Amino acid sequence: MEQIATDALVDSITAQAEGRDRPKYLRLADAFIECVVSGRFSPGQRVPTEAELTRTLPVSMGTVQKAMSKLAADGFVVRNRKTGTFINDRLSQVNEVFVYRFKDPVSGQIMLPFVRTLAVERDEQQGAWSEVLSVARTVRIDRLVWFDQQPPAFSSIYFKPEHGEQFLGMPLETLHGRSLHRSLIETFNLPSIRMEHKFGCRILSNQACDALMLKPGSYGTVWDITDFTFGDTPFLFQRYQLSPDHPPVEIAESHNH
Repeated sequence: MEQIATDALVDSITAQAEGRDRPKYLRLADAFIECVVSGRFSPGQRVPTEAELTRTLPVSMGTVQKAMSKLAADGFVVRNRKTGTFINDRLSQVNEVFVYRFKDPVSGQIMLPFVRTLAVERDEQQGAWSEVLSVARTVRIDRLVWFDQQPPAFSSIYFKPEHGEQFLGMPLETLHGRSLHRSLIETFNLPSIRMEHKFGCRILSNQACDALMLKPGSYGTVWDITDFTFGDTPFLFQRYQLSPDHPPVEIAESHNH
């Protein structure tokens, strides 16, 4: 079984110009992820043991152990006590296919939603999205997300201009059900490494009320999600607006899909 080249890790660590104040294990994990997403490490390749990594990398055993634990938890590697550690499939690493899913109350099976894209627009409005992404304008994709016989949710996804311009001008039907996280990986090598969630009960936007067939000014649940990539940098903002009769939401993050 082919093994990863640790010199690629050394190069990636050396090339990190930012984040010097971050814990070493996070910098090592970022270097590892960069090699995986860029294709320098391929699915199925074997990862050296922690002792071997410690001998070849300029970090301690403790740093290696913490970095490998995070990589395993985030789904970038798979570990087996008998056979060792291996690179996982890079396109299954983001917290996807969709953040918003439904668990069948009878079977417990996780089901993916139906998704219909309503609009793709440049957006100069200021809000939590512009503050999180540190930009004056964004590209926004509005979607309706639902499951059979369940109330829909209104979703707005905000991209930095350089990441969202690719979607402008696309026929809306080509974006129905499309994995936007996967598009960011394939085009920009931007995996979603972690997410932050915030919930609130507030008045829903006019667009959401119209799409959800609610009276203007209706209250509902607003669920904001910030996606972070390399260097713990926020790169994507999602807002789900849920009607008052929407089923309860359970947060259970897992990258192993």
